[in-house]
Amino acid sequence: MISNTATVDYSVNAVAQPTVTSTAVDFVVDRLVDLTVTSVPVTYVAMTPNTDGAFLFTLTNTSNADLGFNLSAANNATDPFGGVDNFDPSALTTVVDAGVIGTYEPLVDTATTVDVLAEDGSVGIWVVATIPGGQGNGDIAAVTLTATARETTANGGAALVEEPNPEDPATMETVFGDGAGDTDAANAADFSDSGAYQVESADVTIAKTETLISDPVNGAAPNARHIPGAIVEYEITVTNDAGSALSATTLTISDVLPGDVLFEPDTYAVGFGIDLDGVAQSNALDLDQGSEAGGTVTVTVPSLAPGASAVITFRVSVD
Repeated sequence: MISNTATVDYSVNAVAQPTVTSTAVDFVVDRLVDLTVTSVPVTYVAMTPNTDGAFLFTLTNTSNADLGFNLSAANNATDPFGGVDNFDPSALTTVVDAGVIGTYEPLVDTATTVDVLAEDGSVGIWVVATIPGGQGNGDIAAVTLTATARETTANGGAALVEEPNPEDPATMETVFGDGAGDTDAANAADFSDSGAYQVESADVTIAKTETLISDPVNGAAPNARHIPGAIVEYEITVTNDAGSALSATTLTISDVLPGDVLFEPDTYAVGFGIDLDGVAQSNALDLDQGSEAGGTVTVTVPSLAPGASAVITFRVSVD
């Protein structure tokens, strides 16, 4: 309530007269509902596939009263940073930043609504989403956070209703004065802003070729034919693209041989039928990186940096 009076002082025949005071003019300040939502990162949040990404926004109550807020997140086809949105993350959720400010803590940041936010107060809001497996390096997913003002939990937490009746100076009325955000209209008690995740990953490809070495009738290539007893060399090349953001790690390359070929166990030395980048590997499952068992050739590679390749060769005979 704001109450105000006016006074007048005057004299008659140079004699001061008593001060005259007006009647009080009273009115109640109405509640102006206003808020903003702002993305904290000014560029992409980098994520790897098969992980949960968390994008931070700041919600500010610019109203002249304490308010509560509901929160919602949605995928957005428009990248706010100027790229091209080309996939949708799954399992979008919104939680309030409650622990170490600016650090997403899944076991701490669990509240999904803002029960009360003081006027001019701010709070961090995380939009959390799962980045699907198989997304390529550089893929972009835009998301939008919308906050909707409501009564505080202490006042029931109900939706706000704008006063439809003419001004009543004796009553606190609710007026919506919020602007338009990314996906919401002005004067609707809500506001939205957008951010985006960008995948940082390894882009791994695998290619396999075969070279005919010899056959028991015609001898060595180029006269050799793919007849029973022929020797064929397989070459497998695994590459992490030069444009990848990260190394590929703990790679396991497997080749299950068809039943009409037999693994040649002694190609590079007795008991060494596999070659990895020019280094012979034993057929046994031991400390080196290659092995063969039951017609399956397996090679492990600890890491492939962007632009690097691993080349595997071994030979088979046509049965």
